[in-house]
Amino acid sequence: MPETVCFSKRKRCEIHLILEELFTNIVNHGFTDEKEHEIQIELRCNHTAMTIRFEDDGPAFNPTKKCSPDTGCAIEERLIGGLGIHFVKHFIDTCTYERKNGKNIMVLEKRLGDSDRPKGQSRDKKNNNPQG
Repeated sequence: MPETVCFSKRKRCEIHLILEELFTNIVNHGFTDEKEHEIQIELRCNHTAMTIRFEDDGPAFNPTKKCSPDTGCAIEERLIGGLGIHFVKHFIDTCTYERKNGKNIMVLEKRLGDSDRPKGQSRDKKNNNPQG
Protein backbone atom coordinates (compact mmCIF):
# COMPACT_ATOMS: atom_id res chain seq x y z
CA MET A 1 0.00 0.00 0.00
CA PRO A 2 1.39 3.43 -0.89
CA GLU A 3 2.43 5.58 2.04
CA THR A 4 1.08 8.81 0.56
CA VAL A 5 -1.75 9.32 -1.87
CA CYS A 6 -2.50 12.80 -3.11
CA PHE A 7 -6.14 13.24 -4.03
CA SER A 8 -7.52 16.18 -5.92
CA LYS A 9 -9.69 18.48 -3.82
CA ARG A 10 -12.73 17.27 -5.75
CA LYS A 11 -12.01 13.58 -5.02
CA ARG A 12 -11.38 14.36 -1.34
CA CYS A 13 -14.77 16.09 -1.14
CA GLU A 14 -16.50 13.18 -2.91
CA ILE A 15 -14.90 10.61 -0.58
CA HIS A 16 -15.75 12.72 2.47
CA LEU A 17 -19.39 12.97 1.33
CA ILE A 18 -19.58 9.21 0.74
CA LEU A 19 -18.15 8.39 4.18
CA GLU A 20 -20.36 10.91 5.95
CA GLU A 21 -23.57 9.89 4.16
CA LEU A 22 -23.11 6.17 4.71
CA PHE A 23 -22.12 6.53 8.36
CA THR A 24 -25.00 8.93 9.08
CA ASN A 25 -27.53 6.69 7.31
CA ILE A 26 -26.38 3.63 9.26
CA VAL A 27 -26.64 5.44 12.59
CA ASN A 28 -29.91 7.29 11.90
CA HIS A 29 -31.83 4.59 10.02
CA GLY A 30 -30.19 1.32 11.00
CA PHE A 31 -29.91 1.67 14.73
CA THR A 32 -33.43 2.40 15.91
CA ASP A 33 -33.15 0.55 19.23
CA GLU A 34 -31.27 1.50 22.39
CA LYS A 35 -28.68 -1.29 22.05
CA GLU A 36 -24.98 -0.76 21.52
CA HIS A 37 -23.96 -1.31 17.90
CA GLU A 38 -20.77 -1.65 15.94
CA ILE A 39 -19.73 -0.08 12.64
CA GLN A 40 -16.44 -1.01 11.02
CA ILE A 41 -15.04 1.21 8.30
CA GLU A 42 -11.99 0.12 6.36
CA LEU A 43 -10.18 2.22 3.76
CA ARG A 44 -7.62 0.70 1.42
CA CYS A 45 -5.76 2.40 -1.35
CA ASN A 46 -3.51 1.13 -4.10
CA HIS A 47 -2.13 2.74 -7.23
CA THR A 48 -5.43 2.63 -9.10
CA ALA A 49 -8.29 2.91 -6.60
CA MET A 50 -9.52 3.47 -3.07
CA THR A 51 -11.71 0.75 -1.58
CA ILE A 52 -14.12 1.62 1.23
CA ARG A 53 -15.69 -1.18 3.26
CA PHE A 54 -18.56 -0.58 5.70
CA GLU A 55 -19.79 -3.34 8.01
CA ASP A 56 -22.59 -2.85 10.51
CA ASP A 57 -24.90 -4.98 12.65
CA GLY A 58 -28.09 -3.10 11.84
CA PRO A 59 -31.15 -4.56 10.12
CA ALA A 60 -30.64 -5.81 6.56
CA PHE A 61 -30.62 -2.94 4.09
CA ASN A 62 -29.28 -3.10 0.55
CA PRO A 63 -28.71 0.46 -0.69
CA THR A 64 -27.81 -0.82 -4.16
CA LYS A 65 -31.48 -1.81 -4.61
CA LYS A 66 -32.79 1.60 -3.54
CA CYS A 67 -34.26 3.64 -6.40
CA SER A 68 -32.74 7.04 -7.01
CA PRO A 69 -34.96 10.03 -6.28
CA ASP A 70 -36.47 12.04 -9.11
CA THR A 71 -33.98 14.90 -9.32
CA GLY A 72 -35.73 16.32 -12.37
CA CYS A 73 -38.82 17.55 -10.56
CA ALA A 74 -39.13 20.78 -8.59
CA ILE A 75 -37.59 20.65 -5.12
CA GLU A 76 -40.97 21.40 -3.54
CA GLU A 77 -42.41 18.27 -5.17
CA ARG A 78 -39.62 15.86 -4.20
CA LEU A 79 -40.03 13.26 -1.51
CA ILE A 80 -37.81 13.70 1.52
CA GLY A 81 -34.80 11.38 1.66
CA GLY A 82 -32.84 9.31 -0.79
CA LEU A 83 -30.37 11.96 -1.90
CA GLY A 84 -27.52 10.58 0.21
CA ILE A 85 -27.63 7.18 -1.47
CA HIS A 86 -28.05 8.95 -4.82
CA PHE A 87 -24.83 10.92 -4.19
CA VAL A 88 -22.97 7.79 -3.11
CA LYS A 89 -24.04 5.96 -6.29
CA HIS A 90 -23.07 9.00 -8.38
CA PHE A 91 -19.57 9.42 -6.91
CA ILE A 92 -18.57 5.76 -6.59
CA ASP A 93 -17.36 3.56 -9.46
CA THR A 94 -18.45 0.18 -8.11
CA CYS A 95 -20.55 -0.88 -5.15
CA THR A 96 -21.40 -4.32 -3.79
CA TYR A 97 -23.59 -5.35 -0.89
CA GLU A 98 -24.00 -8.59 0.99
CA ARG A 99 -25.68 -9.71 4.20
CA LYS A 100 -23.40 -12.12 6.04
CA ASN A 101 -23.49 -13.40 9.62
CA GLY A 102 -26.15 -10.86 10.58
CA LYS A 103 -24.20 -7.92 9.20
CA ASN A 104 -24.54 -5.51 6.30
CA ILE A 105 -21.32 -5.43 4.28
CA MET A 106 -20.92 -2.77 1.63
CA VAL A 107 -17.76 -2.45 -0.46
CA LEU A 108 -17.27 0.61 -2.64
CA GLU A 109 -14.50 1.42 -5.07
CA LYS A 110 -13.43 4.86 -6.19
CA ARG A 111 -10.97 4.85 -9.09
CA LEU A 112 -8.09 7.31 -8.92
CA GLY A 113 -7.53 9.70 -11.76
CA ASP A 114 -4.08 10.72 -12.98
CA SER A 115 -4.01 13.68 -10.57
CA ASP A 116 -4.83 11.34 -7.66
CA ARG A 117 -2.01 8.82 -8.05
CA PRO A 118 0.39 8.11 -5.20
CA LYS A 119 3.38 10.46 -5.12
CA GLY A 120 6.10 9.22 -7.43
CA GLN A 121 3.57 7.42 -9.68
CA SER A 122 2.86 8.65 -13.17
CA ARG A 123 1.07 6.92 -15.98
CA ASP A 124 2.67 5.98 -19.27
CA LYS A 125 -0.08 7.30 -21.55
CA LYS A 126 1.16 5.41 -24.62
CA ASN A 127 0.96 1.99 -22.97
CA ASN A 128 -1.38 2.94 -20.07
CA ASN A 129 1.10 1.43 -17.62
CA PRO A 130 2.07 2.85 -14.22
CA GLN A 131 5.62 4.13 -13.94
CA GLY A 132 7.69 5.25 -11.02
